Order: sequence, then structure tokens, then C-alpha cells
Amino acid sequence: MSPFGTPLKGDTIFGQFCWQVAENQELLRNGLDHWIRRYPEQPFAVFSSAWPKISTANETIYAIRRPVLPQSLLDDPEYNATCEEQLKGRKEKKARKWLLVGEDLEIKMAWEFTVNDRDLYWRVLNTLSEKIQKKLRMTPIHHQSPVSSAEQQHNSINRLTMTTGKGEFAPYVSDNIHFMPGMELVIFAGIDEDACSVEELRQSFTRMGQWGFGRDASTGLGRFSLEDIKEIAPPRAERANACLTLGPCVPELETYTASYHNPFTRFGRHGVQMLHSSKPFKNPVVMADEGAVFVPHAGKFPVKPYIGRAVQHISKAQPEAVCQGYSLYLPMQMPVLNKGEN
Repeated sequence: MSPFGTPLKGDTIFGQFCWQVAENQELLRNGLDHWIRRYPEQPFAVFSSAWPKISTANETIYAIRRPVLPQSLLDDPEYNATCEEQLKGRKEKKARKWLLVGEDLEIKMAWEFTVNDRDLYWRVLNTLSEKIQKKLRMTPIHHQSPVSSAEQQHNSINRLTMTTGKGEFAPYVSDNIHFMPGMELVIFAGIDEDACSVEELRQSFTRMGQWGFGRDASTGLGRFSLEDIKEIAPPRAERANACLTLGPCVPELETYTASYHNPFTRFGRHGVQMLHSSKPFKNPVVMADEGAVFVPHAGKFPVKPYIGRAVQHISKAQPEAVCQGYSLYLPMQMPVLNKGEN
């Protein structure tokens, strides 16, 4: 897997999937235009963001974004810890941004199921081959992270002077995303079987990995290989009263009594031929980033495995364009507030 110039977020993965279909209409039954028209009422594909996967001989664990909830909701519900003890551990707990879930995708809201970057790094490291382990064990502590970023220098050459210069020829820096060697990623996908089969989905992602994903794919960024596709049953939601999102989304109006999320603005642009048109950029879309928690009204827990809505009117150059404002979610139970809190 090569470095990436664009984060592997669900809405961008959807866009890349659509471009694969645009290049080969046989990957989607009845063609892309047919399903894009129906997308606001009947999404044919909803993708999660990419998450680290830890596989051992006995179990498979996924590391997803820890719910964006106040720390007080995750602390001791019996309120046994003193104020001094809580303040002392606040910084350490804040760094635990990963939530570990098993193959059953059951959410267990407790600090013991959360880890920080370094802990996740070592969990993944212990599952890799001895050759890769030997190399990675020499990594400095401050670089021990499953996902990191690094600057890459770029130069544009003025062919008249054969040098760099000012303006469009000035050197510049961009950040690339690096995943630790040998680590596997998982993307959860909700696919309408009337639109796309498992084999067609496999072909789409195989080509996506061969061509490159996102920014600067022509320079070698965004390359990956598809290991396997596995069908799974949606997690059970008998006692759940909240939804934990696995990708960015635009929530429905008047559907939830409470929400906990970080805002995320998508400054999208067109790809392939339209990238070089007079209007390559799309309108900005404000979304709730992955790890958001939405609490539906009582008795109205969603039946479908996704929440959110399609975002339309995002392009002046391509009026039919849509953005994946949907997100797959995991059902969860909201923690009980600590005693003494309102």
C-alpha cells in the first residue's frame, strides 16, 4: 500500500466508486445515471471510511473512531473516582481515539475498549510477519502510530528558464498520509443487490487500487490491493438507542433528539475530464464527521443500516451530481450520566 494524498473517507470512496462505473458502465446494472437519479430516495451504495483491522488466529478486531461523546459519559458511572483522579487521567483518556469492536460489531462503551495511537500500533505490529516486526520495532516512539502524515516537496519547472521561481512555479509542500507497513484496512459497504453484485464490487475496488485513489494518483499515491470481500450481517439493535456513524454524513432533519459530532467541511472537486473544465470545484458541504453519535426519537430507531441523506445541487457544472450524505452506523446504547451531573 502506497501513501495517500486523500483521506479514505466514506463520501470520497463513493465518488471514486462512481468514477469507476462511469469508466465501465457494466459495473453497475442499468448504468450510473439510472441509480444517481434514484440516489436521494434509494441509495445504491453507501461506504464507510477505512478503519484498521487486526487479525489473529482466534479473532478479528476493528479499530473505529471513538464516539464523539463527553468524557463524563465514559467515566465511572458510580462516580467513585475523586475529582483529582479524574483530572489526572483526562489527558491520557483524550488520546484514546480508537474504539475496538469485534466481528459482531457490538459497541461496548468503556475505557477498557479504547486505545491510543501507540497501543494500536503495537497491537497491529504483533500480528505481522517477523520480517516486518523486526523493521518496525526500531521505529522511534514519536513515530509509532498506525496512521501518520509526512510532508512531500513539490517543484514546478519553468521550461523557459529551466528553474523554479515565483507564482505557479514556486516550490510547495503537501501532506501525504502513511499507513504502517503490513496493516490491513477494512471498508464497510452497503450495496443494493439490484444495482451491484459482490463480484462487480470486487472489480471496482480492484481497479480503484490499481489506478490510485484521490489526489496525485498519477504520481503513484493511493495505490492498494484488495485482499477479500466478505458478506456480514448487520449488527443487532434490540437494546440500542443511538447510532454511531462509520463515515461522514449529513443527518436528516427533525429525526434526532440529541447529537454529538465534530463538523467536517468537504471541499470537493470533479475528477477526470471535468477536472480540467472551467468549473472543476464543487460547492462546500458541511457534514458530521465519522464517530458522530445520533440519538433518534423514542420508538423511531432506524430500520435501515444507514442514516443521513443525499446532498444535491453541489455542482454548477454537473447539476445531477450528488454527495454521499449517508453513513452506515453501528447501534449502541448511550452511557448513563455520572451522578451529580445535569
